[in-house]
Amino acid sequence: MSTNAPTIDPTPTITSTAEHVTFTVDAWHDPIVEAAAGAVRTDTDDALVWYTPSIGTIGMAMAHRFARHATDGPSLWTIEDIALTFGIGNSAARVWRSLDRLDRFGIIHRTGDRIAVRLWLAPLTQRQIAQLPPYLAAAYPEHLAQR
Repeated sequence: MSTNAPTIDPTPTITSTAEHVTFTVDAWHDPIVEAAAGAVRTDTDDALVWYTPSIGTIGMAMAHRFARHATDGPSLWTIEDIALTFGIGNSAARVWRSLDRLDRFGIIHRTGDRIAVRLWLAPLTQRQIAQLPPYLAAAYPEHLAQR
């Protein structure tokens, strides 16, 4: 008895329907975070340095780019645009996972077809600092002192 189970691809690819899902990305102004000592603009190199270790490369690149565009006003993005822009080929699932991660960390807030992206990120938590590579963890207090 032979068992030839069908092969299932665990990473759904972009389909003609999924590629046309469009998001409007808007600026998220949070006066409490923006006034916090040690807050970092989302669209800066500092955000990439300090937040990539806990958020991940693709997520932080998305947040950085979304924030850069949001400062000029709303921008439209399709799932396909996002996947191709951030080097994740045709994997709609990876786009959704990255967006979900950014939402869980409070960097974006997704409601329907709208994404609000924070223009400023709060200072790192103690847990995030503990997850930094040692050289970054050692440099973080100096970074805060310069703010």
